[in-house]
Amino acid sequence: MQEPLFMEPIYKDYIWGGTRLKEYLKKDIKTDTAAESWEISTNDAGLSKTQTGQTLKELFEDETVKEEIFGTKTKNMEEFPLLIKFIDAKDNLSVQVHPDDEYAFKYENDKGKTEMWYVMDCDEDAKIICGIKESIKQEEIADIIHKGKIREILNEVPIHKGDVIFIPSGTIHAILKGTLICEIQQNSNLTYRVYDWDRIGKDGKPRELHIEKAIDVIKQDAKQKIVATSNQEVDISNNVISCNYFKVDTICIGSKYKQTSSKETFEAIMVVDGSGIIKTNGKEYKIKLGDSFIIPASLGEYEIEGIITLLKAYL
Repeated sequence: MQEPLFMEPIYKDYIWGGTRLKEYLKKDIKTDTAAESWEISTNDAGLSKTQTGQTLKELFEDETVKEEIFGTKTKNMEEFPLLIKFIDAKDNLSVQVHPDDEYAFKYENDKGKTEMWYVMDCDEDAKIICGIKESIKQEEIADIIHKGKIREILNEVPIHKGDVIFIPSGTIHAILKGTLICEIQQNSNLTYRVYDWDRIGKDGKPRELHIEKAIDVIKQDAKQKIVATSNQEVDISNNVISCNYFKVDTICIGSKYKQTSSKETFEAIMVVDGSGIIKTNGKEYKIKLGDSFIIPASLGEYEIEGIITLLKAYL
């Protein structure tokens, strides 16, 4: 595969969605609001298509090109390992938690979910929920939730554009209103809602909660916040997340960035600020804020020019 694979996103709207995907990222959204843009996905709930017309899932399942595109580390994987989204929270998302692989396999016949967020844009006073306040002991959590006092124990964190938040499985969390996020996660759609702000869904009923399962998987110490470096004066690459499921670099380019693809892994690239050009194998491709694409493992050398900030996710 000798060219980048550009994705066609899948748009989803929920009661908390806003207009930043359309207005800030210039997405071609036909509805008034949209909550999520699934940028790179082989999940059956939303299948990304490439410029070849094939879905990413079809390419991953094609053994004749699988390692060429996705790398040798995916040889024994049955599914593409990541799901990448842009999320626009005009209102608060539900307070939720994801199980780890062991619990998910045992009770849901599914994978768990570890994820990370990159703040692409946010209101001046924006916050997120990440974990339980340190003063609360693990054995107290269930009783507090059953008494309806969960809001008293949630750890709220102020955020700013360029922040990175790591959400390992077991972390109680919520994206709050006024925030545009790039989310990189395991390829799983498994979520346990703990609290939904007492609101009513579009069907006139409260959305389903999963209290007991959530209590099973919440880990008091599962929280971490990392602030990314953002400096457009120089070309810089920082590894901001490294876990069992993915690695993520922030790449802030002031002029040029040269790289050679690894035969071991694909690279998923999301443009989170600015614009530029990617050059490879004698061709040029314009890239701008809100674009997402895959650098195939076999691509070879490539160069990106411009004043641009990227996230690069890989295995």
